[in-house]
Amino acid sequence: MWNTFENCKLNLKENYKNVRFSAVMDLEQLEKHAQEIFEREDTVSSKKAEAIVLFLNNAGVQIPNDESIFAYKINHGDILQNFLYKNKAIVMSGKAKEKVRGLEETCAIRADMDFGHVAPDWAYLLNKGVLGVAEDLELLKENSENKEYYNERIAVYKAMSNCFKRFAAAAVELKTEKGDFIAQNFNTLSESAPKTFPQALQFILSYYRLQMDLDTVILRSLGGLDKMLYPFYKSDLENGVYTKEQLTEFLRYFLWEISCMEVIANLPFYVCGMDENGNDATNPLTFLILETYRELDIYDPKIHVMYHENIDKKIVDLVLNMIREGKNSFVFMNTPLASKALQKIGVSEEDAKKVIVYGCYETAAEGTEVPCTCGGMVNLAKAVELAVHNGKDAMTSFQVSKETGETFETFDDFLKAVLTQLEYYTTACMDAIAAYEPNCKNVCPSLMMSPTYKSSRESGIDLYDGGAKYNNTSIVGAGLATLVDSLVAIKHIVFEEKTVTFEDLKEILLSNWAKDLRLQLKVKNKYAKFGNNSAEADDLAKIIYETYSGVINGRKNGRGGVFKCGMFSVDWRFWMGEKTAATPDGRYNGEPLSKNLAASIGQDKNGVTAYLNTLLKLDAAYCSDGYVADVVLHQSAVKDADGMAAFNALLTTFMAKGGFSVHFNVLNPETLVKAQKEPDKYKNLQIRLCGWNVRFVDLDKN
Repeated sequence: MWNTFENCKLNLKENYKNVRFSAVMDLEQLEKHAQEIFEREDTVSSKKAEAIVLFLNNAGVQIPNDESIFAYKINHGDILQNFLYKNKAIVMSGKAKEKVRGLEETCAIRADMDFGHVAPDWAYLLNKGVLGVAEDLELLKENSENKEYYNERIAVYKAMSNCFKRFAAAAVELKTEKGDFIAQNFNTLSESAPKTFPQALQFILSYYRLQMDLDTVILRSLGGLDKMLYPFYKSDLENGVYTKEQLTEFLRYFLWEISCMEVIANLPFYVCGMDENGNDATNPLTFLILETYRELDIYDPKIHVMYHENIDKKIVDLVLNMIREGKNSFVFMNTPLASKALQKIGVSEEDAKKVIVYGCYETAAEGTEVPCTCGGMVNLAKAVELAVHNGKDAMTSFQVSKETGETFETFDDFLKAVLTQLEYYTTACMDAIAAYEPNCKNVCPSLMMSPTYKSSRESGIDLYDGGAKYNNTSIVGAGLATLVDSLVAIKHIVFEEKTVTFEDLKEILLSNWAKDLRLQLKVKNKYAKFGNNSAEADDLAKIIYETYSGVINGRKNGRGGVFKCGMFSVDWRFWMGEKTAATPDGRYNGEPLSKNLAASIGQDKNGVTAYLNTLLKLDAAYCSDGYVADVVLHQSAVKDADGMAAFNALLTTFMAKGGFSVHFNVLNPETLVKAQKEPDKYKNLQIRLCGWNVRFVDLDKN
């Protein structure tokens, strides 16, 4: 073949920095024509379709250097993305926004419209190809009254075919053997579904870029790569099209080029899981993907391992060994439990078996659900602040929530006030989103992704107009440990020990603990904390979790679906924390909230099994948008055969007892200190943050 991957590897990242484009129209011309389209009196869907076709046929086509295979895209200039943002701003500026403005400005909630965290029906796309999709739409159009839906999407898919021809022409310009190979693949993809393993890889990445850049619907999973790609891999091997080494070489390029793309929060895919008969879906390509990933020593893409009791144990050992080596970009997902959780919000048993994971750990029914997994965000810890201050934000003194009382006779009375506050602003968040959502079709109709869903394709209804079989929206809670630890502290110092009065506590918190630093030390160090298998703390956590999920799950949204509960924080625990006043757990004004469902920093003092047992008290089946167990282990804990056995037992036991998902950091503090001092020597040191992986030396030292 051509120059090997190993010889090209060092140059591939530069390929993403030094891009040349061959254009019919430059960006200035494209923007001018696009603006003319946007200003017309027509539906948003029609205008967007015409603009997408404009770009596919005329935008600059990338001409990579001869190191690349799959790095083909068009020069889009974020013009369509900016159109989406303008539409969104208009929709979210009305009465619904005004009703929650105070809650949003004080970071109790964020009510949003989520046009990300989705994926097409990859299996359908790989089976049909772009012209095959257009042909299916042509047939369905004949008996439909909504011709516009079909005409718009047929035009887009035919333009995608033309765009692939333009990619082929760009590859020919390289005048190399590799360029000719790429051109041949793109010419095939312009006319038919992929026929070979490298064509399937090329198709996946090319479609990914086009949906992201032009459909402006953020694609957050490449699907089950091992399961989808295995028929291509097997056919190429059995028919002598390519050798195993050649197929491995293609896989190296594919994974490395995803890494070079440096997608925010990493671009995920999943492996393993179960087939339609409930059998383990692991196959030889599963091993090859993981072994190639290991060989490349990359941290992106991230990989969801779809765990179940009959999963191939060799796969589990392989992944755990990789994590022991510092390759932390894995999360284990409990597939049967995720399926059960989806059924609880109305997904059929058959559809719920097809679980996909979007983004970090958000689960949905693949090919049938548009879940809007980050539609709403709720600051759980804010409930205690608002209860203490009778519905007022402590930092601004603004009345942003309902009044629940100035004094309380018992702790149960105070807890009732906290839960009332939580219910009030969580409901307000959902009400705002439900008011926004009927306008989703006027913000970001999906021209590329919609036809891949059977329900949308056959009904002629866009996915963001209710065209999915399940049109759900997730509300995600952050800061559970901060809230629980605060409640435990108040229970003791105010109601049981009577160390301070409720009025005294208010003043101490308003002083940001300056009026009683000794009390701050006491609440930080004396009482039970979430994450330690403490009955006192965990019983409160269960009450909060059941109340919160009960308010959310099954409530009608504004797209013909329901709301569903998630429990994770990603990075919004920082900006929420900035607007959350001092809390009774000893936290200062503005400090971050607790992460995901982890204990507050430094408060998980009883070890990892105690922490996991805390989580197991929360019924994960009521959290269909997902949660994750954040586990940090010292390298010595998983060293050698005994350590590996313990590592394996920790995972399998947690999953068997009903854990939803878990990811691991296996670290040595001494290594982290050395990496801070000599970052050049530790460029590949990885660390798992919330739902994504990064190089440790790229993090801010503070």
